[in-house]
Amino acid sequence: MPRTKAKKIIAIVEAPHLKRLIELLRACGVTGFTVIEGREGSGLTGDWTSADLLDAAEMKVVHSVMKPDTADKVFERADPFFKRYPGIIYGYDVEVLRGERF
Repeated sequence: MPRTKAKKIIAIVEAPHLKRLIELLRACGVTGFTVIEGREGSGLTGDWTSADLLDAAEMKVVHSVMKPDTADKVFERADPFFKRYPGIIYGYDVEVLRGERF
């Protein structure tokens, strides 16, 4: 099968802001994503585990694969989002099968 070049974006956000992030992704044309719980990590404020966090600070990890032009829109809209809400977003080039799904 032929492979299609795409972008994978991963965003890590506190649970109370997840809905806003999903709205941002959909507004940019993202057609699918997967949300998983962040269980443990480290950042500017130090190490953390889910056992140490209140429900309000629980971290969610959003994975999404999309067309490169959609990723450009996401990053443009994510800049002000992540200036306001705690978290991070990053992306990289990937190849996918069934590229028509994106």
